[in-house]
Amino acid sequence: MTSFRNAVDRETVRSASKLVLVAAWLLVVLALATLLPGIDRLVPGAPITFVAVVGAVVTALVVALLLSVAPKLAVLVRLALDAPKAVVENLASAVYWLVVLVAVVVAHRGFAGVVVPFLDGFSWVYDVAFLLLALPAVAFVAARLYASVDPASELLADRLTGSDAGR
Repeated sequence: MTSFRNAVDRETVRSASKLVLVAAWLLVVLALATLLPGIDRLVPGAPITFVAVVGAVVTALVVALLLSVAPKLAVLVRLALDAPKAVVENLASAVYWLVVLVAVVVAHRGFAGVVVPFLDGFSWVYDVAFLLLALPAVAFVAARLYASVDPASELLADRLTGSDAGR
């Protein structure tokens, strides 16, 4: 059994953690920007506020970071887990699609302030569009987790009983 430190490429960990830290930094900057005087005023000639525009820009950056970190996190899961290939691959894929789902949810919340005011009573279209984007990610996560149930139960049975019958 190799340790996580020996199995994981330093550059992969550095790159993934850097992307996560930049996303956190962007959220902190956005939180600070919302405290600025006048940021909640309407943009002249538009039904949106300056904070909504800033929020949409930060949202776009965070979504891009999340989508770029998703494959790196899947690689880290593959390297970190010492389990049968079926379990590792399914969990790595579930992590990937879970990060994609988080990106869709972040996008939905972050872009609402600049899109919904222009929809004049049809804001439900915005929600439906993001629902349609989110459903495949949920389906992939559910399918990958379901596919890992049998191999994971074999692994647990082997580990808890000290048997290697399933391997």
